Amino acid sequence: MHQRQTDVCCRAVDFPKKRAPWWTASGTTLAADGTPLAFARGGPPGARAIVCCNGVGVSTFFWDYIAERFSKTHRVVVWDYRGHGASGVPAHTDTLTMTDVADDLARVMDANQIEEAVLIGHSMGCQVILEFYRLFPDRVLGLVPILGSFGRPANTFLDPRVGPTAFKVAYEVGTRIPDLINLGMRLTLRKPFMWQAARLTGLVHPDLARKEDMDPYMEHLARMNPRVFMDFVRAAQAHDAGPILGDIRCPALVVAGERDLFTPRHLSVEMAGRMQNAQLLEIPRGSHAALIEQPELINLRLEKFITESVAPYEAARAAAVEAPAPAEAPAPAEAPEAPPPVEAPAGPEAGAPA
Repeated sequence: MHQRQTDVCCRAVDFPKKRAPWWTASGTTLAADGTPLAFARGGPPGARAIVCCNGVGVSTFFWDYIAERFSKTHRVVVWDYRGHGASGVPAHTDTLTMTDVADDLARVMDANQIEEAVLIGHSMGCQVILEFYRLFPDRVLGLVPILGSFGRPANTFLDPRVGPTAFKVAYEVGTRIPDLINLGMRLTLRKPFMWQAARLTGLVHPDLARKEDMDPYMEHLARMNPRVFMDFVRAAQAHDAGPILGDIRCPALVVAGERDLFTPRHLSVEMAGRMQNAQLLEIPRGSHAALIEQPELINLRLEKFITESVAPYEAARAAAVEAPAPAEAPAPAEAPEAPPPVEAPAGPEAGAPA
């Protein structure tokens, strides 16, 4: 277990919602730079762990459907990145990397006494869990990348012809005038027309997405520091887990959305194809918010994946650890030493008279 400094307190990781919270405990641990990282957990002690990693600009509310279902049989942990949700705002994020975020995940797991877990990531969270696997492969029982890229997401965002340029422009503006951007976000994201705009543009499915599930996202984004948001996007754009996909040995379930404008379906198909032990779930009509649009389908498939793929993998790993080491073969017997050579008796020297 990687030991980290922890500071556990009774603090909700999420904005209050009408339905009762599924978690039974919450707290914080510290990132390497001292930023408090908020988490919440629920489920039977000692059960298999599931740890969920958010998308950028998102708090933990999108995990409610999965957490409510699986906290009955698993330990489920959700947490907030630096500068997100209930976590503290870091002093600096201009050098933040995906490796830093994966290290934060390790600290959250340590604070919850979780040595190994099934890791689920949504959107940018896919890169977080892939980077975590690169750093700590022995702590991963399974990977579930949902609606996210394995690297450089701006290259395929909306339109590959404009995505990278749009990212550069947004980063320059968002980091130079963050206060003005924040004011604009507060004034627009809380307006009713933003929900209609999301439905009309296809960012969410117009019929399957529910406004009550998207309202916390709009409110969270309106409160967020734009500089922090853009630096997380920058870190994601600089990251590429493609080179390690073929080395991933644990089971994986890659989830794609048929109508995902943020992460095109072909990226998820490619990711699953490059992994050694991956399955693919395609969500019919699913947008980038399919996690909350069709949670029943995702939950059913996730349960099947854990039962049929993760559990056998976990059992095989445990058996390999507990198996006694093979006995060493006995050393070959040493051959007896050869007797010393017998010298012939000395005779007359050559040429001597007889």
